Amino acid sequence: MKMDALKKWKYFAIIAVTLVGLGVNLVAEATIIKSNSPDYFDLKHMALWFWIGLAGLASINAGISFMAESVKHRIYAEQNMKDPNA
Repeated sequence: MKMDALKKWKYFAIIAVTLVGLGVNLVAEATIIKSNSPDYFDLKHMALWFWIGLAGLASINAGISFMAESVKHRIYAEQNMKDPNA
């Protein structure tokens, strides 16, 4: 099944917005966890905020990549609308 450019644009844009939102929430959650750290060194607590923050940053990065891909497909769709012979 071949998807046209507008369907790909919509598909990638929805994924992008979802991933960026998830990433921002995960980074904020990691910041809250880190700010509530105990006075003593606790490796379990340190690992928790680190891995949640890392997953948040990876999600933001993936969302930006999906957004760039959706912009590319939107440009393809605009070009195909201007040139019906393509």
